[in-house]
Amino acid sequence: MTILLVDDNKDYLKLLRDAFFESGYTVHTADDGEEGCAMLSKYEVDVIVSDIRMPRLDGLKLHAFAREMDRYKRTIFIFVSGFKDIYKDFLLLDDQTDFFFEKTTPLAEIVETVDRLMFGSFAKIWRPEAGQPDRKKRTNDERVDP
Repeated sequence: MTILLVDDNKDYLKLLRDAFFESGYTVHTADDGEEGCAMLSKYEVDVIVSDIRMPRLDGLKLHAFAREMDRYKRTIFIFVSGFKDIYKDFLLLDDQTDFFFEKTTPLAEIVETVDRLMFGSFAKIWRPEAGQPDRKKRTNDERVDP
């Protein structure tokens, strides 16, 4: 499974990247929505996780860009933001493909949600022991970043 992570906060982006990488995902990262759009055009991804407030192009515009592309019309899109109160009332989310987490949400919970959305009941087999994948641990050399 391939995931695109988009956030201008480099520390949070690294935490997300490491959490998904350690969980067995192929990870691509982008520092803002504009770079995220370029990544969506370049790579096939199964899940998009994006901050909302970013320079150059925000997460809402990235979401709109993704939904205009046939291959991403039904792709899981997760917004993460430290500004839930501002956005939660006007975000028009499809309850099957669009989700919202505050940045204070534990990363393990975000990863578990992605697993459940992608693998359904198979997610428990995917992570049999306390949320840890039953797979060979990958090395940093196997990480995919632009």
